[in-house]
Amino acid sequence: MKVMVIGSSGMLGSEIMKLLGSTCIGYDLPDFDITNFDCVAAAVNAAKPDVILNTSGITDVDYCEKNPAAAEKVHHAGVNNLTATGIRIITVSTDQVFTRAAEKRYLLESDSTEPANIYAASKLRGEVAALECPGNTVVRTSWLFGKTGLLPWIIRKLLVDGVVTAVTDQTSCLTSVESLAEILAGMATDRDRTGLFHCVNKGAVTPYELACRVRNMIGTGTVKGTEWAQLALPAPRPVWSALGTERDIKLPPLEEVIELCLQRML
Repeated sequence: MKVMVIGSSGMLGSEIMKLLGSTCIGYDLPDFDITNFDCVAAAVNAAKPDVILNTSGITDVDYCEKNPAAAEKVHHAGVNNLTATGIRIITVSTDQVFTRAAEKRYLLESDSTEPANIYAASKLRGEVAALECPGNTVVRTSWLFGKTGLLPWIIRKLLVDGVVTAVTDQTSCLTSVESLAEILAGMATDRDRTGLFHCVNKGAVTPYELACRVRNMIGTGTVKGTEWAQLALPAPRPVWSALGTERDIKLPPLEEVIELCLQRML
């Protein structure tokens, strides 16, 4: 089976490329533009993939808030371009399609959505476009990290600067890029893995709680708290978007990925 990976130079795309090796072919900017159908069609005709795995996206939510047309082109129109090829697609979406929960519980695939910002609204429209075609797959995830991301940032701030300021009023889940890449690579070769999936390392935390946990584990540094309103950024953030799942795919728990990240960085 041949897999076409869109966003192949990004953190997630490059990890999938390593896992799949010669069975995949990668496409990314500047040579590949998901918003241009002719470009997409030409790439598909050349690669002749069995499945397209889309990891591309504008991850800067504040940029999306100020540039809604760009977010729409990449996250919605871009997915439409992929579905128009007739090839099965797997596309990655976000926890930020949720804003809050009446009860502090893990949010499931069947729960109703409420996009927190323009980024999330454009991602949700992309989800709808993908799932309108039978056989396609949407994977929601959150706070993805590898060598970069929230968790490595917290660790570096505590070790190097001795202090980190972290948000107290947003709760979500971390996702290890290695964990997610393994799941996506498996989905690419399993045509029964269709529909909507939530894939995170289970364990609901705020960035502040995560920083406190890391500080206690490494025994150094100071953690200060702040709220999103104090940062005065363009895009609103979810208050609660911790993902759970009704599907049969499980990733390692939060504690395990924190330990592994610490071992590598220390």
